[in-house]
Amino acid sequence: MPQLPAECQSTNSITCSSPQVPSRRETGWNNLKNHLHHRQPAGYDEKVRKIISHLLKKPIWLIIAFALILRLPLLTGSFWLDEAAQAIESSRPLAEQLDIVADFQPPLLHYLIHFATYFSYQEWWLRMWGALIPGIITIWASYQIGKKLFSEKVGLWTALLLATSSFHIFYSQELRPYSLPAMWGSLSTLALITKPFNNWKFILFSLAGLYSSYLYPFLLITQIIVLWFRQRSIAKLLQTTLLITIGYLPWLPMFFQQLKAGQSLRLEIPGWETVVSIPQFKALLLVPLKFIFGVLNLELTWPFLFAIFIFGFLCIKLFWQNPKHLWINLLNNFGNLPKLWRKLDSRNQMALLLFLPLITAWLISFVVPVIQPKRVLFALPFFYLIFTSLLAWKKIDKESNKNLHFLLYFFLFINLWSTVSYWHETTLQRENWRELKQTIVERFPASSTLVIMSFDGAFAPWRWYEPEYPTLVTGRRHVQDVISLKETLKPTFDKEYVLVFDYLRTLTDPQDKILETLTDFGFTGRGVIDYPGIGFVRIYARTHSAISTLKR
Repeated sequence: MPQLPAECQSTNSITCSSPQVPSRRETGWNNLKNHLHHRQPAGYDEKVRKIISHLLKKPIWLIIAFALILRLPLLTGSFWLDEAAQAIESSRPLAEQLDIVADFQPPLLHYLIHFATYFSYQEWWLRMWGALIPGIITIWASYQIGKKLFSEKVGLWTALLLATSSFHIFYSQELRPYSLPAMWGSLSTLALITKPFNNWKFILFSLAGLYSSYLYPFLLITQIIVLWFRQRSIAKLLQTTLLITIGYLPWLPMFFQQLKAGQSLRLEIPGWETVVSIPQFKALLLVPLKFIFGVLNLELTWPFLFAIFIFGFLCIKLFWQNPKHLWINLLNNFGNLPKLWRKLDSRNQMALLLFLPLITAWLISFVVPVIQPKRVLFALPFFYLIFTSLLAWKKIDKESNKNLHFLLYFFLFINLWSTVSYWHETTLQRENWRELKQTIVERFPASSTLVIMSFDGAFAPWRWYEPEYPTLVTGRRHVQDVISLKETLKPTFDKEYVLVFDYLRTLTDPQDKILETLTDFGFTGRGVIDYPGIGFVRIYARTHSAISTLKR
């Protein structure tokens, strides 16, 4: 037993206590710290302190790191239909990368992903180059725009809202041309507002945007208008516009071919337009709602209605209390066009970059349906800047400033809520073709099973994940000729099981002729496999076959 110190042996002492004997856990931890400390090079602690101090002085890097962390979950998830089609086309030889008449998009993403496939075909790898990195760069560029035009605080809030937006997170993980043009849009806008104006940077970023998305011209036209207000130089304006036009001219013939092919598809398949586009007036409302609520289902539930009420209440309270100074009166500015033409300040420039591309794209959609929230992702930074820029407005009163912060924190809450919902709810995630393929392969032997898809080819995710499994396609035209259909379905005669995909089948077989013909052939429906987004895979088996109903 350890002895007390001499000064503590008196029975009258109340100031001394027994020496504390370190526990085994504490001893081990101290030894580990000492071991690690002695292994570090001289000055290591000082370097760490400098790095931490630098990060605290530059919080944008913490926001970018946070944005990256939020975009890692589900990055390795299954490709859905459009992503798999993109991956298949980009995997072709380099000489075939311009053979994209059937895919209504420019070629830049095709080339970018093609070179990425030289190293790996993993989902996360391809998405990283086509979506994740562009998304992170967009956040950084949006911060710079807010900082240069308004203040550091505006830039940080804009970056934070963009970093946490489930809408931006979702498309920073999608192998389609949405995140890429958003990056070029933010970089070209940054080049546009940076002094001195770098003409060549703006031209290169604009051309990259044009070769990434067919909706990018709506943003570019608006940027040209802003360029005039900022430079007031006809020579520079004409030079910039001319060089961009010359750079895009080689692609125009292919654009018209793609446009013609898309119009033909709309005529061949009645109802195809409803699959790839949104009704005009619904789209007008859907864009701002998706910008606010992200990937959440916009159903009239009580939580959603409550959130709409809170958002509307904060906006009305904010704008009503300061009617002469806030964004809600932008229309009043446009009422005085001569004055507006003489001076377009930074806030009005951001408003123009948001509203004009959306309005023009919406009007063009009456002729060619192109407007969808994901296709105008490039407008999301300007949407946030409309609100965050008020942080730098000197004339805003104390009460309005308080309401503004309430609104920004509400934005942040909605963003985080929808992001967590996206991670946990499969109905908000992409179609899981990879898992569906695994389920089918494990439960149905390829030698006695035939998969039927009512389209002109096997769906792209099926070809990507299971190219060898026996598959029959019926064509993309309406299934009406029963005699011809029976001839098409003859390969089912020597099969025990037939799996019919409902995916897009309502377009080509709305009267269920395929299912009727299988019944005539002696097959009986035995259940379904159900996956969110993909729908039913109907299981048909020979009458003498024993198979349990499969449900997911």
